[in-house]
Amino acid sequence: MKDALKKKGMFVKKLANQGEFFRKRWENEFASALSASQKKKIYMDQFLWHAFSYEKLPCLQGEQAIQAFEQQIKNDCYLLFEHDERVLQLSKCKHLTSADLSGNANMYLEDLYVVDEDFTWTYVITHESSCGPYFYRT
Repeated sequence: MKDALKKKGMFVKKLANQGEFFRKRWENEFASALSASQKKKIYMDQFLWHAFSYEKLPCLQGEQAIQAFEQQIKNDCYLLFEHDERVLQLSKCKHLTSADLSGNANMYLEDLYVVDEDFTWTYVITHESSCGPYFYRT
């Protein structure tokens, strides 16, 4: 994926060992309205996107989510993964599309979270074909 994004003129920087930090920030920014008990009931410790699939947070899904993501101003973004310490920092990513992300062969095996640099919105592609994608704005 990294090479494909670079070919579109984006600057891609790998942030080593930052996955846990970014996932915790994602949870704090997007799921802070949920109590610890609610998070436990929806197994958010397994997948952060359960906040959306269990309908605990109002979000856009499917084609509406894709359209919302496509319309966002994307200067700098982060890509983080559910069970991985990889985080990719993207700069000059105004042309980033959903197809750029879902075209990755590994997308069927892992969950991808895209956030803007200020964590005001997130776009989530899950490993479950019947769940997502999701788009949520704070």
